[in-house]
Amino acid sequence: MMKIAAVENNILAIVAGTFAATIAAEDIEPQFHALTRFPDRRANAELADLAERLNLFAAYIVELWDKACEPIPEPEIETFARRHVDLTRRYWAAEGRCMNWFITGPARFPVARNEKRMRISDARRADLKAHEATARKAVKRKAFPHGADYEPIRSGDPAAMQRIVTRIEEVALSIDRMKAANAIIRRMGKELATEEDMIAAVAANTGLSTEAVARGIKLAPWQSRRGFTTTNSRAELRRLQERLAALARMKERGTRSQEVKTSAGAVEIRENAGMARIQLIFPDKPDEPTRRVLKANGFRWSPSQGAWQRHLNEAGRYAAQRVLKTFSGASAA
Repeated sequence: MMKIAAVENNILAIVAGTFAATIAAEDIEPQFHALTRFPDRRANAELADLAERLNLFAAYIVELWDKACEPIPEPEIETFARRHVDLTRRYWAAEGRCMNWFITGPARFPVARNEKRMRISDARRADLKAHEATARKAVKRKAFPHGADYEPIRSGDPAAMQRIVTRIEEVALSIDRMKAANAIIRRMGKELATEEDMIAAVAANTGLSTEAVARGIKLAPWQSRRGFTTTNSRAELRRLQERLAALARMKERGTRSQEVKTSAGAVEIRENAGMARIQLIFPDKPDEPTRRVLKANGFRWSPSQGAWQRHLNEAGRYAAQRVLKTFSGASAA
């Protein structure tokens, strides 16, 4: 596990790229005097928690880039560490303004003021969680811009068609194995063979794992018939075949562009086959009502493309036409 932070002798040391920082427990201890009778313990616990968050993120990046077979991106770890330490200090400062009446005493306690400070502290704590979640999502997109192997296949992936073909072959092989297993189960059932013999025979002749075979042969209390059902697998096979055909048609059409005159100016409709996106490109930033219409129809702003876009399919084409029809005077240029 990669470590960029460690606590020793009540001092947290952080080294991430060019970023280095040390935080002593005694320096942040005064911020917890009004919260607990043991501010020293709280300070040490906060340092340990910060070190754990930093190390877990660094380990997450190492794991991602190992799977992607790429060099570890030190700048990503450094950027996260800088920002996370800053947000943690803000959280500590907000916590330091809160009061625990077990410590300060209940007499004339400013309840409303303290509740406001506690809400601010809770918000700063939420910022920490949100930053970690957002950073993990961002680095995963950089490591696997088209999604990992175990994730759904994205149409914008350059290897999408090949991956779908591979998946089709896997599903077809699975169906063939289940059909062969069902034939063996029916034959051995007529011979009154035991479940153990069935499992051994099916596993030996189909390549299915023993656990998978056992699930198909051993009868549950509500079952009356042994065997494997291929209904779902056949449906998945048809879905994959239809998607492969749709992607092939999209690649064949290629990237197309059309300009439409609207009340918002000349809007370009681009079918970006390479990214599998349908894009609306406005001459200027759309006003608030136009942006609401775009978002209501599934379009999202892409800063890298300078366009409002959504997935390229028949639903996307229909949504684009629906958006343009809401603008008065829409007509093809």
